[in-house]
Amino acid sequence: MFSTGSRGQVGTGTLIVFISVVLVAGAAAGVVTNTAGFLQFQSEETSESSTAEVSDRLEVAYSIGVVDSDSAETELQQLELIVGPAPDATAIDLDNTTVQFQSPDRATTLVSDGATGTGPTFRVEPLQGDTDDNVLSDPGDRSKLVIPLDGDTTALEPLRRGEEVAVTLTTPSGATTHVQHTVPPADPNDRAVKL
Repeated sequence: MFSTGSRGQVGTGTLIVFISVVLVAGAAAGVVTNTAGFLQFQSEETSESSTAEVSDRLEVAYSIGVVDSDSAETELQQLELIVGPAPDATAIDLDNTTVQFQSPDRATTLVSDGATGTGPTFRVEPLQGDTDDNVLSDPGDRSKLVIPLDGDTTALEPLRRGEEVAVTLTTPSGATTHVQHTVPPADPNDRAVKL
């Protein structure tokens, strides 16, 4: 009545289909696992980059304008920013930090005189901590960023009373710090004014 040969063929066919389904499911699971691992890696990398952009920034403790005593008008011939790392910052290399400077006369980007490149420069002077390599790595480290306003070194003109100046510091990680000042009245006998 029933042929045993055809029953065996149906069983073999079912077994082949079952093995194929298991292999396809295994391959799909491998792809999903690899994709999940890749997405997790991308997520961690993006998170670290975003954290650095927020935390690896500079804090400006205070700003000073150095008065040009030779000028008929009381002008600032130099701008000095006392900076340190933000509380959660990792090492910040000041030689690879840029300064965007905007005054009524000019807007320009300055690079550290310790960096390779051309263009207007600012100078880094270590003040406190182990900053001889111009890297701020500890919360107590302080350095002075000196921006000459002599018209020669940076092509930036001296600042006069009432003028506004905006400075944006951008660290190598891309974190920015923005300060803005209005030049206060200064006595010709003053050597510097706090901005």
